[in-house]
Amino acid sequence: MCDRLDNNGSEEESKFSPEQAPTPTTQSGDTPSEPSGEHAAENVSHDELINRRKIEKLSEEIEKKSREGKKKKNLKWWIQTILLFLLIVGSIVLLFGVTSLIEGAGMRTFRSVLKGVNWYAFALLIGVVLLYMFFESSKYAYLLKISTGKFYPLVAIKVMFLGKYYDGITPLGTGGQPFQIYYLHKKNKIPAGVATAIPLVKYSVTTIVVCLMASVLFSIAPRYLPGGWGDKTIFIVAWVSMFFNLLIPVLMTTFSLFPNFGKKSIAWLVHFLWKIKLVRHKYKVMHKYVYEMEEYRRALKELLKKWWHFIPLALIALITSLLGNSIPFLVILTIADVEPSLYLYTQILCLSIISFYASSFVPTPGNTGAFEGTGAVIFTTVLSGDAFKGLIGWAILIWRILTYYIYIFSGVGINIFEIIRSAVRKSRAARRGE
Repeated sequence: MCDRLDNNGSEEESKFSPEQAPTPTTQSGDTPSEPSGEHAAENVSHDELINRRKIEKLSEEIEKKSREGKKKKNLKWWIQTILLFLLIVGSIVLLFGVTSLIEGAGMRTFRSVLKGVNWYAFALLIGVVLLYMFFESSKYAYLLKISTGKFYPLVAIKVMFLGKYYDGITPLGTGGQPFQIYYLHKKNKIPAGVATAIPLVKYSVTTIVVCLMASVLFSIAPRYLPGGWGDKTIFIVAWVSMFFNLLIPVLMTTFSLFPNFGKKSIAWLVHFLWKIKLVRHKYKVMHKYVYEMEEYRRALKELLKKWWHFIPLALIALITSLLGNSIPFLVILTIADVEPSLYLYTQILCLSIISFYASSFVPTPGNTGAFEGTGAVIFTTVLSGDAFKGLIGWAILIWRILTYYIYIFSGVGINIFEIIRSAVRKSRAARRGE
């Protein structure tokens, strides 16, 4: 009996294997409906496919807008560059026309100027220009070293050239520092605070040093200039310009040391500029400058803990300024038969620094046109005899090539190189993706 029951039980169990087990019913007797595995997989894959298509479409739109933005940016850059070259050509033509009118004689030919070149003075001139570039780059290299602990000589050189280029293509020379900050932070991964502080600290220290040197030269200038020269309008404009140049780093430092006062001042200034329609997006601009001030304040606070580090920077700035203002003196020695003397050198230093500040108010790219005009004051004062007729235009042109045009051409070359390199890298990346 027991055996029979066991056999029947095993038979019942064998009837209902896991694969063939009866489906449980609900209280109403209906079998619950559940989607099969194949249908669920189809639903999931369909949803995923829709999402993927949306993401792909969105990424394509972003890439398209990015390409269009880059094309517009490149087109804008080319237009600005062409207009700048036209401005340079126009200023050179105007320069030769005005100097010919002043001298009452035609310009000398390039061959006649070349015959009278003092090649020893020319070699010294090129050496001074290269030294000027070296010391100007050294400011950035030194600040990078004391800020990051690393030495970046090539980065410093490129930052110097690009800063000079963007200063040269923007009104009042205001474009160099923002691009230097961008280049240091985005391209070289320098921390944002350090990248913000380096160009601004360099600008502040250089401005203070140059203004102090200019004050000394301004005070002795009347002794070295023709009679009544110190009473001329250009001399007064140079004094006023120097004061405003010195005011900028003083205000920057004050805002950094007293942040609440700085924020209120920035808010008031931006609001005022917004009222007179010079600023369109008030809060955006306000936030930008408050943020930059905070970044600058933090970095400056760290640098001020070791304030003695500013002493070498100030010495480098003084040497750089003396070298830059010595270029007109060496240009004159190169193309004119002039006996060098300490009196002549001091006279040209005074004229050079006066022309620099007097032209800084003119809102043309790189003060183009104004520098040529005030520079004419330097060379007409020194090269005033009959023996030097026809040389003033050439002297101003050589001086501007070595102090301005060389950085414009270098900046254009660097930008073209970056555009080509970026295109080559994208092409290589596309080939690898295939």
